[in-house]
Amino acid sequence: MESNLHSSPVPDETPVRDEGILHPLWAMPSVWVHGAGLSGSTWDRFIGPLNKAITPDLPGHGDALQVCPARVERFADMLKQGIPQGSVLVGHSLGGMVALELAARHPERVRALILIETVPTVRTSRLRVFGTSIAMKCLQWVPPRLFVWLSTLGQTEETARHLQHQLSRHTRSSVNAALEAALHYDGVPLLSGIKVPTLVVIGQKNRATHGGARLIAQTIPGAKLVSLPGGHMLHTDNPTQLRRVIDTFLKEVFTRK
Repeated sequence: MESNLHSSPVPDETPVRDEGILHPLWAMPSVWVHGAGLSGSTWDRFIGPLNKAITPDLPGHGDALQVCPARVERFADMLKQGIPQGSVLVGHSLGGMVALELAARHPERVRALILIETVPTVRTSRLRVFGTSIAMKCLQWVPPRLFVWLSTLGQTEETARHLQHQLSRHTRSSVNAALEAALHYDGVPLLSGIKVPTLVVIGQKNRATHGGARLIAQTIPGAKLVSLPGGHMLHTDNPTQLRRVIDTFLKEVFTRK
């Protein structure tokens, strides 16, 4: 059996506090889809006591079995039965691609869409395609501990610890499959058909996602784009501001209705 990438202590799981904002997430179901190399538990501290929140594992992540070939469309197939009617759908990175696919296929189940550090495809940028391909090749040759260390470079202390903990649950093949799924996905044709209220959030430090995120915000009718201090892992880099932005957006959307 292939060895896990690394092991590390479990990070602090103190919930992010709400700071008094009343928002619809207390009253309606929400589905939080994690990014590549993570798992549903990445949201544990972020969502705190939201008892209607669902945090599934993508195929090949956490306790979910891999699918072959790994494709965003197949990931969406695996998750669709777990999306309650009238859900707020939240996706981070690769999970945002899956959330986008789900919202396009099953609009009757989704009341709002929130995409965090998500691009609709990496294939519009040769640099991103090259970077993803290089990461996949590195996984084949770089020792697991070195790969984890490289993944934490430039991260905040909290995010570095969180990445180490999350990556410890993965093998080379599971992370490689997640990168493969992102590399093959093209959600651009779906954007103009998304009709639900949509929030797009980017981290100011990770410019690699800015062009794709802007494309999402410009193409989905009425979508809102917000830029926050932090990098790709906004839910650990800047959890308080990210929760505040999400809560405020949903409060505004559902107050208008």
